[in-house]
Amino acid sequence: MESHILGGRYRILHHLGGGGFGQTYLAEDRHLPGNPRCVVKRLQPRTTDPIALESARRLFDAEAEALYELGNHDQIPRLLAHFEENTQFYLVQELIEGTLLTEEIYPGHQMPEADVVALLQDILATLCVVHRHQVIHRDIKPSNLIRRHQDGKIVIIDFGSVKQVSSQPIEENGQVSITVAIGSLGYMPNEQLAGQPTLSSDIYAVGMLALQALTGLDPRRMPKDPRTSELVWRELVTIQPPLAELIDKMVRYDFRQRYWSAIEAYAALQTAIAPTAPVPQPTGMQPPSSGVHGVQMTLPVRLENHQGWLEQADDLFQNNRFREALPWYEKVVQLQPDAVTAWFKLALVQENLDRLDAAVVAYDRVLQLQPEDYLAWLKRGNALEKLGRLEGAMAAYQEVLRMQPDNYWVWNDLGQVQERLNQLEDAIAAYNRAVQLKPDFQLALENRKRLLIALKQVDQLYTLNHYEETITACDQAVAENPNNVDAWLMRGMALENLKRMAEAALSYNRVVQIQPEDHVTWFKLGSLLDSLHRPQQAAIAFGNVVRLQPGNHWAWHQRGRMLEQLSQNREAIAAYQKALQIKPDYAAARDAYQHLLHQSVPATSS
Repeated sequence: MESHILGGRYRILHHLGGGGFGQTYLAEDRHLPGNPRCVVKRLQPRTTDPIALESARRLFDAEAEALYELGNHDQIPRLLAHFEENTQFYLVQELIEGTLLTEEIYPGHQMPEADVVALLQDILATLCVVHRHQVIHRDIKPSNLIRRHQDGKIVIIDFGSVKQVSSQPIEENGQVSITVAIGSLGYMPNEQLAGQPTLSSDIYAVGMLALQALTGLDPRRMPKDPRTSELVWRELVTIQPPLAELIDKMVRYDFRQRYWSAIEAYAALQTAIAPTAPVPQPTGMQPPSSGVHGVQMTLPVRLENHQGWLEQADDLFQNNRFREALPWYEKVVQLQPDAVTAWFKLALVQENLDRLDAAVVAYDRVLQLQPEDYLAWLKRGNALEKLGRLEGAMAAYQEVLRMQPDNYWVWNDLGQVQERLNQLEDAIAAYNRAVQLKPDFQLALENRKRLLIALKQVDQLYTLNHYEETITACDQAVAENPNNVDAWLMRGMALENLKRMAEAALSYNRVVQIQPEDHVTWFKLGSLLDSLHRPQQAAIAFGNVVRLQPGNHWAWHQRGRMLEQLSQNREAIAAYQKALQIKPDYAAARDAYQHLLHQSVPATSS
C-alpha cells in the first residue's frame, strides 16, 4: 500500500494501524503546496458480497456525514475528503500530532483525582458539541482519544461508529435486522450492546474511562453487584464525594438514571468541582499488581472462575463468535444466578443464534431480577414477535411504553403486532402516535398508509395529504361498489390536488350521475370544467347548481361568465342580473353586467 496514490492525490506513506472494519494510513496530499500530511482510512469489508459492501458504504457515509455536520471544531479532526475507488471506501481526515490516551490510561496505573477531573472536563466539553448535533459517538475509549502535542488538549477521533439519534434500524427484506453491537466491551452499556444506543451511552463510556484512570483496573474487571449490575468501586479509591457521585451517575446500569447527554454531565461536573478545595492525593500510587492502594485483593476461586469465564465470553461476543460464547455465559449464570448482565448477554447470544425460545427464557430471568428493565422487555417482545407469540409480544411492548411513552419505534412495533392480531383500529392509533412523536418516521408512515388503504379509510388518507394512496383506496372501494359516492368524490378531490384535472372531472361527473341533487359536487365540477376551458359543460354544471340553490349568487355569476364566453350575451346578462338581485353589492357581477350591457347597446351617429 505504501507509495500508492489514492483519489489521484493522496500518496500513502505508511500504515498506522487498524482492525474491525478498516485500516488507517499516514498520507500526503500531493495537490496542496508543501504536500501536507493527513490520515486516510480505508474500509475493509469482510466479504465482497453486495449486501456487505452496501453496509460498508453506509458505515463510512455515516462517519463522513457526522464529521461534516460537526464542522471545524478544534478538538475533532476535520473531514478533508470522502470517496469510493475500486469498491473500496476512503475517508481523508486532518492529521492530529499527539499520543493516544492509552499511554496515560492502562491497567495497573492510577491517575491523581485532579488529573481525572481535567480529563473529564476536556472530553465532555468536546462531546457537548457532538451531542448538540444529535450524534452518538459509540466508541469513546483511550485508543480513540489523542492528547495533542501542540497544546495538550484531547482530540476525539474515529467517528466510524457514530449513529444519528434520529436514524432507524437497518431493514432487510422488510424486516428489522438484529443489530450487531458497535463499540468496545467494558465501555459499552447494555442498551448499546442490544443495538439501542442513546446519547447517555457515551456518558457511560466516559465514566468508565474515568474509573479506569482512577483505579488502574481494566473496565471489564471493574467489580459489579451481580444482582443489579451496578459498579462497586467506591472502596477502591479515595476521592471527593461530589466527584464520586458524579461518576456514579455517569455509569448507572439504566440509561434513564444517567446524565442524558454531555451537556448535562459537563454542567454537573462544573458544579461538583467549583466549591472544592485542593484535592488530596490518595496514598499508595504505585501501580497495583493484583490489588489497589497496595492492598492485596483475594477472591474466592469460584468468583475468579466467574470473572475469567465472563471475560472469555465477552471476547467471543465482541468478535461475533456467538456459538463459542454461549457455553461460557451459561457457566457464568450457573455460578452467579443473579448476574443480570450475564443473563442479558446470554439472551442476546441465543437470539443471534436464532434460539428464540431460549432467549425469551433468559430475558425472563433478567426481568425477574429487574422488573423495570425496559430493554429486556423490548428484546423479549422482539423475540416473541418472531416466534409468532403475538399476545405476549404486545404485552411486552406495552410494558416498554409504560416506562418510555415517547419511544416512537416501540409504538411502531406495537402497531405491527396489533395489525397481525387484526386489531386494526388500535394499530392505526399506534402508528399515528409513532408519527406524532417523529413526523419523518418513514416506516410508521408507510405502515399507516398501507393499513388505511386496506381499510379503505379514504378520509384519513386525504386528510394526511396521501393523495396517491387516497386514489388507490378509492379505486378499491368503487371496484367493490361502483355506486360508492363518497369514494368517487374523494377520488376527484385527490386527483384535483395532484393537478390531474381531467381525471378529477370524470370522478365528479360520476358523483352527479349517481346523486344528481348534489349541488356541492356540481359546483366543484363546474369550477374544474372552467379551469379546463370547457365553458359549455361548465355552464350546464353551474346551471344545475342554481337549479338546486336559486339563491347562490356566486353560482349565478359563474354561469354568467361561462355564457359570456359562449357569446350567449342575453343569457349572460340575465345571470348577472340574478346575482345582483340576490347580492346588490356584488362588485364582480355588477362590473361584468355593466360591461356586457355596454357592449350590447348599439352606437348612435351624431
